[in-house]
Amino acid sequence: MQIQVIQAKKKTPVKRRVCVYARVSSNSAEQESSYYQQVTFLTEYIRNQPNWELTEVYADQGISGYKDKRPEFQRMLTDARAGKFDLVVVKSISRFARNTETVLKATRELKAQGIGVIFHLQNINTLESTGELFITIMSAFAQGESDNCRTRMQYAYRSKYEQGIATTSAKYTYGFQPGPDGNIAIVEKEAEVVRMIFDWAAQGVWIARIRATLNRKHIPSPSGGQWDDTGVKRTLHNVMYKGDIWLRKRYINDDRKRCENRGEVDCWYITNNHPAIVSPEKFDRVQYILEERWDKLNTPREPFNGELGNSHNRYPLSGKLFCPYCGALLIHKWGKHRTREYWACSTNLKKSKAACKGIFLPASETVGWDIDEPVVALSYKDDFGRKRYTAFPFDEYEMMKTEGMNT
Repeated sequence: MQIQVIQAKKKTPVKRRVCVYARVSSNSAEQESSYYQQVTFLTEYIRNQPNWELTEVYADQGISGYKDKRPEFQRMLTDARAGKFDLVVVKSISRFARNTETVLKATRELKAQGIGVIFHLQNINTLESTGELFITIMSAFAQGESDNCRTRMQYAYRSKYEQGIATTSAKYTYGFQPGPDGNIAIVEKEAEVVRMIFDWAAQGVWIARIRATLNRKHIPSPSGGQWDDTGVKRTLHNVMYKGDIWLRKRYINDDRKRCENRGEVDCWYITNNHPAIVSPEKFDRVQYILEERWDKLNTPREPFNGELGNSHNRYPLSGKLFCPYCGALLIHKWGKHRTREYWACSTNLKKSKAACKGIFLPASETVGWDIDEPVVALSYKDDFGRKRYTAFPFDEYEMMKTEGMNT
């Protein structure tokens, strides 16, 4: 009997597709160096593994590890769901995430897809049986370290606030810069824009109109681009422009989210802290105008009770307003659901737009009009593109038209 040995075929090892994830929490020069060190070390480490091949480098720069919505972190998870790699290599747990919940949630999701995460510094592989236990312990330490650092920073800021020392960023608010003595100084070119915005607001110009006018005049925003409504609104509400400063107006909550401080934590308000760009009186007047407008917009209109009565008793201007185009009488009207009240040309309403394009005069524009003779209502646009209304005595307007035709 002859026995022949048939040797098993040697399988060519399949290379594992490996990616890198790196993160630094700020854009400082020191952190930028750390960022490049992470990427360089990990890519070289992967290339030295015989059965590994580098597929992608995911790197978030200047983003806290407490945030789940890091662009590159989320892109990595998306690519993992698409099966683009088999393994993730990270320098340490703290670079992956700073809170235990995020670390465990992400590594479990990857593990469910057969993708492991190797934390090089801690020598942990999530695909190994003891991986999750070690991750839980080490990520808890990383979170504790971050929380302690945050507490120390909060204490440092609080000490500065109690002494009336503003953060450095406050000195670079639009219209200001650090002066030669280190205090807040005015940048006159930008201050002129701020004064212009407050002047317009004090005249009752709406925020949207201010924004449109600034952009039409090609005045750059603080970021150098076009103004938006939010930028104008923040300018009008910023107490720095009247020489005051509000320290800790916003704060970071336990979920690491920036919130408006509505009494949840201590804050400090300092008056006459630096040179003012607008007077306190003008600043306060603008705040009153903005608040009054907001209250008016949010005050529900009283429902119509159906009692009409005599129109001449209810509308003193009845029979006194006339159309500038056809000379017909203006009739008082209500819009749908009685949300708009106006005066309109009777020819336009009763015949057609072709007969007369007419004029539509909001009733709110006639408040204060003390008229005891027939007048012609006219509309025009001011420098901000707002439609304005005025009135001429009927006989005077007819004379103006005749003189205009003769010339």
